[in-house]
Amino acid sequence: MLIFSVRLAYILSTVLQKKPSRVDSEGKIHLFRRFHLNKKKTSLKVAAVASAMGLVFGLVTATSSAAATDKTWACKPTKSKPVTVRLIEYFAGPARTPLLNAYARQFEAKTPGVKVEIISPSQADSPAKITQLLQAKNIDIVEPAGAILGQAMSAKQIANIYPYFSKTKGWAGLTDYSKFQAELFGKKTAYMIPNGYYVKAAFVRPEPIQAKAPAILTKIKAGTATWNDILTAKSTNTATSSMYAMRGARASFTQAIFVIRAYNAPDLNSGGYYNASTKTSMFNSAKSQEALDLMMKIWREASPAASVSWGYPEMVQGFVDGVAHYLIQDNEVIQIVDEKFAPYTSGKWIMAQMPKGPTGYSAQDVSGGGWSVAQSSKCKNIASDFLDFITTDPQHSSFARAYGVGPVTKTAEKDPFFKTGAWAIYNKIGQDKKEIKLDGSDVAQTCYGEFFTQADKDMQAMYANTLSTKDALKSWAEFWDTKCVNPYKK
Repeated sequence: MLIFSVRLAYILSTVLQKKPSRVDSEGKIHLFRRFHLNKKKTSLKVAAVASAMGLVFGLVTATSSAAATDKTWACKPTKSKPVTVRLIEYFAGPARTPLLNAYARQFEAKTPGVKVEIISPSQADSPAKITQLLQAKNIDIVEPAGAILGQAMSAKQIANIYPYFSKTKGWAGLTDYSKFQAELFGKKTAYMIPNGYYVKAAFVRPEPIQAKAPAILTKIKAGTATWNDILTAKSTNTATSSMYAMRGARASFTQAIFVIRAYNAPDLNSGGYYNASTKTSMFNSAKSQEALDLMMKIWREASPAASVSWGYPEMVQGFVDGVAHYLIQDNEVIQIVDEKFAPYTSGKWIMAQMPKGPTGYSAQDVSGGGWSVAQSSKCKNIASDFLDFITTDPQHSSFARAYGVGPVTKTAEKDPFFKTGAWAIYNKIGQDKKEIKLDGSDVAQTCYGEFFTQADKDMQAMYANTLSTKDALKSWAEFWDTKCVNPYKK
């Protein structure tokens, strides 16, 4: 999935219940208390994120008094004068969309004169649809994932709902970390209310790997497998299956980022796109060349040929069908694999950490999604009331369980569901100091949307052998060194 990049002794539970110590390619937000940041350092990071996105705190214009005089915060629907609140999902799917529609009907029943419309485009279409509705000023609530959040904030299309929402039951029920996430753009601001947390991990079919590469399976289980091991495990390929579930469609460049970061870590800035040693884009590094060359070998030798057209759903289905033995995806996929393939308790699949680079490190943006109220909404108070309703338990707890995301409320985070079985892997990830958790500040830059588009085109060209890895890296390095804000040269 990809944006607001920001997230684990138990990443999705224990960490979230502590006082917070923070978007990614598919649309999720990032950070974690396990970064051992004190409040002063955390405040500096928040300021850096806002600066990197070109957002001065002058953008924070909504105040309590302004909200009091703004008619869009005083919408009073009645049966004779009804209003419609429109919400658009980014990550629509069968595990969550029916639940959101059920919540909409419940909210309508308790709020006379209000109709809630849930708009659920496919994930391939959602970025364009959300952008279109924001520009047309024809939406009330958005799920601004991918590059949308930074672009929408820069265009001042997102409302600060803190003065209103901070007085709600939903706000009171959020974990300290979730409140910290909500206030990412400044204290006492709320441009996005978290709705769940995501962390990348590996979904593994052990049987074919045990049969052909038992030593590699041992390393996978121990959390020490490397990207080179994934290539070596091509020995598990058969006429109908391959080792690795490559991503070839939208957000395919994230596959390259996984490997490149593992090869550059720990020499990365907190945002994950620059080398600390050279203070330039990580794409300049010779290690990046080695990493991208390896990734392309994995694509050619250890991945299904059909994966050149695989997006998120196809990757997951490829694993479920046994076309691929090894899949890297977010935690919401646990629910899908458990239901469509086999229960986790069957032992037919296991969870593991992402592969590491030659120095034993890996790095990822630990992310979260959320809801935002559009600045153009004519009924911001009603839109915020609906967010309050779906953020409050038992609604949120049911949503997190059904969709398989880390919970954002104090009540839901105590649910044993998120601490056992397949979910136990996130405790290992949180405790592993060599799996670096990035804060998402680079992904939150306004330049990221353009990079996302171009990098995806470049991946397609590399898959088609019309672009060399050397030329791709040269282009990416120049982009990040000239079009984005270098955190070392502010």
